[in-house]
Amino acid sequence: MPMYVYHAEGYPVGFRFGDYIHDMNGDAVGRILGSHVFRLDGAYVGEWFKETVVAKPTHTPRPILPMKRPDWVPSPGLSFSRRAVVNYGYEDVFHLLAEPMLLEDEYRMAAE
Repeated sequence: MPMYVYHAEGYPVGFRFGDYIHDMNGDAVGRILGSHVFRLDGAYVGEWFKETVVAKPTHTPRPILPMKRPDWVPSPGLSFSRRAVVNYGYEDVFHLLAEPMLLEDEYRMAAE
């Protein structure tokens, strides 16, 4: 069952399905391993905290191997903002998941 991923300001920016994070169109943009969030090209982005992807002070894990993009997942649809937003002081970094990947990395993932 999908679970919404929220921006630190309280509005939905994507959803989690299993270990993967998808944008609101259903395209996979990242993966969660424990509390660490990685792009599909293996780059570390931030931490999974209170249904958000944030730059939380922690040791920075090493990059992981690039992974093949999982299949498209239908979006659960638009959602409303959270009723209450608590500022924990961590910067929202969901946007880093959507940055373009190098073509060679995309090619390497497709070849696996």
